[in-house]
Amino acid sequence: METPTGYILILKSEFDLMINTIASMSQKILLLEDRIKELEGKLSKDSNNSHKPPSTDGYKKKIKNSREKSGKKQGAQPGHVGRTLEQVPNPDRVINHNVVGKCECGQDLEQLPKKRTYRRQVFDLLERLLEVTEHRIEVKECVCGKIHEAVCEVKGNTQYGQRIKSLAVYLNQYQLLPFERIQELMEDCFEVNISDFVLGKSNQVCYENLDQPESNTKKALINSKVIHNDESGLRCNNKLHWVHVSSTDVLTHYSIQEKRGSEGIDAIGILPEFKGTSVHDRFSAYEKYECEHSYCNAHLLRELKYLYEEENKKWASEMATLLVHANELKKQEKLSKYSIQNIEETYSLILKSGLEEEPFTIGLVQKGKRGRKAKPKSLRLFETFTDSSTEILKFIHNKDVPFDNNLAERDIRMVKLKQKISGCFRTKNGAEIFCRIRGYISTCRKQGVAVLYAIEKALIGQPIVLTQTNT
Repeated sequence: METPTGYILILKSEFDLMINTIASMSQKILLLEDRIKELEGKLSKDSNNSHKPPSTDGYKKKIKNSREKSGKKQGAQPGHVGRTLEQVPNPDRVINHNVVGKCECGQDLEQLPKKRTYRRQVFDLLERLLEVTEHRIEVKECVCGKIHEAVCEVKGNTQYGQRIKSLAVYLNQYQLLPFERIQELMEDCFEVNISDFVLGKSNQVCYENLDQPESNTKKALINSKVIHNDESGLRCNNKLHWVHVSSTDVLTHYSIQEKRGSEGIDAIGILPEFKGTSVHDRFSAYEKYECEHSYCNAHLLRELKYLYEEENKKWASEMATLLVHANELKKQEKLSKYSIQNIEETYSLILKSGLEEEPFTIGLVQKGKRGRKAKPKSLRLFETFTDSSTEILKFIHNKDVPFDNNLAERDIRMVKLKQKISGCFRTKNGAEIFCRIRGYISTCRKQGVAVLYAIEKALIGQPIVLTQTNT
């Protein structure tokens, strides 16, 4: 019996529909699988394997750590020079404890000669820490009727001295205490009720007197061989601003800008004129400047860690091992022409084997979205290692270039801590005051200058000259 032609056509159309439906569902399944993988990847990311800051980790338990055990015992290591409280040769106050009374034999002890004296010293704060100095200004009248008044730099009937103002700036700008906490400390320790106006005015005067030192720091950074650059968001005047830091091991400069990219960096004026090596975290805005570039390998190691732990990428594990080994050789001063060549050859071999794990396939077109699907994270990182080997391995070719950008990250960490304490800056002027004074303080610390002394000098218009470079 022959099958009707119409029935065959119906079966064929249903079959075609089924094939199209399967193809469509297969494509959706692939897209959903990629989306699930992407979301699972976000859940597994933390500060240990990505660019995310530690503050985003929350309270979840850490079971992975990039640090390796050194095998050393806890505490001070052999050769460590201990520090303890030592007696001073000229104490401020001496209390004599004399032997009195009589011995059991009846001898009067006060009449006996002294055999020896022991010295025991107690270090403590004064009972009253505040000193009040009164200035009495003499006024005389000449026989001609003219009034003459003695010269005195103190203008008001009462005012706070430079030391207490310096301490207020120190507590606010360096120890990051809010005004209210500073006022509580002043009242408890010194019995002084200091106003918000005095605290704010002290910061403002210090800021204005540090204009020239900030310019000197910028010039010194421009003339340095290597500088570190980083940026971080900061809430200011109800808007997101960006704090940019440029620093060396002896200099620090902060600036707050409304823009994160090249517009803000150009306004600062350091990188546009800098011709040395800039160490950074691969932020694209840094790439436009005509200087040499070195990438932060600490960032790269965290990204590699994610790939080999979460996506099982063998090339990522091998590359991480190579970078750590190269850094160890540099620390031990064992980098030679042969070892550098060996590192570069191993680097190329790892990338060659990684091609099998990272095929350059054409992305699927995303339904409802323009353009092709974004490349997977592993492929983007692989391309970074392929295209930017010079910037990644700069540290083994130049002894002045470090392995990572941790210096800038340490410098900018205090800005984030300030934000955690205060929440934000109410005005741009307040943020600018913090950045300039904090840069001065950081530079003083790096060059071994006592912070409180440096602030006191700045308040009287004689800031410390800090122009050292690493050239």
